[in-house]
Amino acid sequence: MPERVVRNDESGADGSDLSDHAFFAGVRERRFAWPEYSSARLGAAALGKLLERNGVDAAAVDLIICASQLNDAFSPGVGAAIQHAVGATSAAVLQVDNGCCSWISSINTAKAFIDSGQYRTVAVVTVTNFVSRLEEFQKTPESRVLGDGASATLLTAGPQPTILSVHEQAFGENWGALKVEPNSVDGMEVPYWAAGSGALTVKFDPKMLARLWTVTMEQLPRAVDIALEKAGVRNEDVARLITHQPNEKYVAEWRKRCGFDDSRAHDTLSTYGNMFQGTLPVTFADALEKNLISPGDLVAFGTFSHGGELVASMVWRWN
Repeated sequence: MPERVVRNDESGADGSDLSDHAFFAGVRERRFAWPEYSSARLGAAALGKLLERNGVDAAAVDLIICASQLNDAFSPGVGAAIQHAVGATSAAVLQVDNGCCSWISSINTAKAFIDSGQYRTVAVVTVTNFVSRLEEFQKTPESRVLGDGASATLLTAGPQPTILSVHEQAFGENWGALKVEPNSVDGMEVPYWAAGSGALTVKFDPKMLARLWTVTMEQLPRAVDIALEKAGVRNEDVARLITHQPNEKYVAEWRKRCGFDDSRAHDTLSTYGNMFQGTLPVTFADALEKNLISPGDLVAFGTFSHGGELVASMVWRWN
């Protein structure tokens, strides 16, 4: 879920100066959530399925950490609505907004709470209900790499650690390189909180894309190397590498620079596109369903946010 499939060869998006740019290549189809799903409903559906699949009573969940790309209102976020919908009556709620790094940031936060003894059962929920809501943006080729989706991850205290290492780092000098902002109105830039602002869009330009390549090609492989070193494992010990998936060029180059061939990596770019914070968990779940990950396997994750202002990586031993 969401169930609605949008094929790019049927999208009817208008041409632009970036129509043939490699940054927007590699996606055959994606999922759209809106209007069939609100963000709260999408997140609750994912978490409800996870709890049912694992035989966990919702009342046993101590904390729900939620990361959502476009909440259903400017404020509040959808975490409490998800908590109510699934019946997690004892759970606290925490909202995380670290862009595409949000899932790893949430996992790291959940681990800290569990390690401290404050909570024993934590659910991490990601919701991407973005591109399907931006009808004006859908008319541009730049929208064709983005898809909607949701994930839910359950973390509990146990005798054997699954999370061997996490690395997170901020690069504030890159803040603002890539933004979600309104379109200009009659040549004027009107902020999103002001009356008369334009429709939301993701603002790309060739100069920014060239800089983003340079920044992320250094950041993400380095972050994966740091996570491996923290975990005390070698590259050749890792069964699967799962990275963020902006497009096929980035995915291929990251694998090369991290020292992985396609046989030891996995992505869902062609069928789900870039789901922001949902990309890593959805791709991991897809690998599990396809029996590409076995108990005891080491899995490395790497991602970045927006214009490269945040980077995150993680190593698991899947139990």
